[in-house]
Amino acid sequence: MKKIRVHISEIKNNLYAKIPNVVADIFKIQNGDDIEISIYQKNSVDQEKLWDVHPEDINSITFNIQKEVHSMNMYNRIYIPESHRFFFPVSDREFILITDIGNVKTSLTTNGYLSKGLRQWFSLHGPIMPDDEITINLIDEENNFYEMFYFKKGR
Repeated sequence: MKKIRVHISEIKNNLYAKIPNVVADIFKIQNGDDIEISIYQKNSVDQEKLWDVHPEDINSITFNIQKEVHSMNMYNRIYIPESHRFFFPVSDREFILITDIGNVKTSLTTNGYLSKGLRQWFSLHGPIMPDDEITINLIDEENNFYEMFYFKKGR
């Protein structure tokens, strides 16, 4: 990981980070791209107060399926809410998802879906419905192994 310094500007009551042009060119950063920024302060007590929970300490996420399930069932994909996407490798980087039907090589798309390799999983579990619950555990961060558990509503 390489540390860089960014300049923060306020425009219409919103804060924006200015990425140095040389960094943007090297990493091909464009308008609308997502990047990760760590906030660092020399006083670690102040740093700890920024977040109740540090993202790197989270080993499991749980979320309910949203109301819009038609396209998920039609295209055999699972929507990951935006608030939970930090948990996965960057978009389009493949990882192994351990499921009850075996290991699935998949990735998170830029619009937040797990879509690769889930056809067989969907045929076993039938259509997913609103309020069904999914839990995903991080098994091995270095090798990108995750495990998924699915709970149907009313079971």
